[in-house]
Amino acid sequence: MYTFPQEKRATCSQYYRTSRTLFVVTLPLLALLISAAVGILSPYGIQKAHAAPTWTPVWSDDFTGGAGTGLDTNNWRYDTGTGWGTGEIENMTNSTANVQQDGNSHLKMTAIRDGNGNWTSGRVESQRADFAAPVGGQLQVSASVQQPDISGAAAAGYWPAFWMLGAQFRADKNWPNDGEIDIMEDINGRSSVFGTLHCGVNPGGPCNETTGIGSGEKPCSGCQTSFHTYSMIVDRSVSPEQIRWYLDGNNYFTVNANQVDATTWTNAVDHGFFIIFDLAMGGGFPNAFGGGPTGATQSGASMLVDNVQVSVSGGSGGGGGPAPTPPPTPGSGFTQSANSVGTNQALFTFQPGGWTADYVILHYTVSGSADGQQNPQMTYNSGASRWEFTAGGINPGTTVSYSFTYSKGGLQYDTGSYTWTHP
Repeated sequence: MYTFPQEKRATCSQYYRTSRTLFVVTLPLLALLISAAVGILSPYGIQKAHAAPTWTPVWSDDFTGGAGTGLDTNNWRYDTGTGWGTGEIENMTNSTANVQQDGNSHLKMTAIRDGNGNWTSGRVESQRADFAAPVGGQLQVSASVQQPDISGAAAAGYWPAFWMLGAQFRADKNWPNDGEIDIMEDINGRSSVFGTLHCGVNPGGPCNETTGIGSGEKPCSGCQTSFHTYSMIVDRSVSPEQIRWYLDGNNYFTVNANQVDATTWTNAVDHGFFIIFDLAMGGGFPNAFGGGPTGATQSGASMLVDNVQVSVSGGSGGGGGPAPTPPPTPGSGFTQSANSVGTNQALFTFQPGGWTADYVILHYTVSGSADGQQNPQMTYNSGASRWEFTAGGINPGTTVSYSFTYSKGGLQYDTGSYTWTHP
């Protein structure tokens, strides 16, 4: 059994430690029949994996940028470097050689081996980390993905994935307590899919880490040669609560809350998440199925993502959509501030008034900056009893527009907007 550091990514439930185009159809009649058989259409016009009275759109990306362009950094942040805790060997970069929009409404991630045998590839995560199931409702996260079109010896070591981490992970790096939901993984071009929940403590614990609670390998015919829809639903409208995994609308795996203790489930599931796509090379999971990459592994294969979308149904609050007004609890409310702490820096603070936030996300835009909106997770300062974030690149005379998203009692709330000018 492999043991990995705190941040991990992707595994199979039974092996070593190791998500726009709907179904590919050519006849309108067939599409109509599939739609009627599987469920209702989402607000995005995308076949949803699970019928529900109403699905409300929260967020999506169609990757409509020009060929060879980078991602919209209002929506995405690049993860770069090595050492992700899974044994994978590639260097993740922000180069358009590894991560780009291809001009055909796809996110394209490509793994490349250089002349010295070193691999580069791509990993990105959503800026937003507030995708949550409303209390009493459901969260659905779906993506249409074509796995790298490669198989056999040429695919050894390829590890595409679509997954999520709990928002608090950005602040405390407490894996697996903060929760991880792997919506789609495959390894070594095996035309399969794995779904996994990671939770509790590492090693062992209620989720048997570092393995997690997983589906095991499920067949995914044609997943290398065409787009398929991978979906996950967190359902808080049933008791016990559930997480369900879907491939092209078919529920192939379910985890119930009563499979672990209540605290473990709440810490891992009942809060916001952020989304991750990555194409790894090598590591513990591919090793469990023959290993790789090897000298026979083909460089240049790509994972394509046609669309990713988030929607919610029922309940109250959550989902990262319009937030309800916090209940009139005595001592509720907060104070906030922005202050200069250096020539080009500002300290933002958020201090709850007699209550505790689960996490706080700062959203800010600097006038005249080409970087667009930034959405960092704030860090809790226990000495000052407040959440803080120090932002750089803020020059004297520039104005910052900012707001906060915070979680209280399992619900998501958005504050009003504020402005501050660096003196």
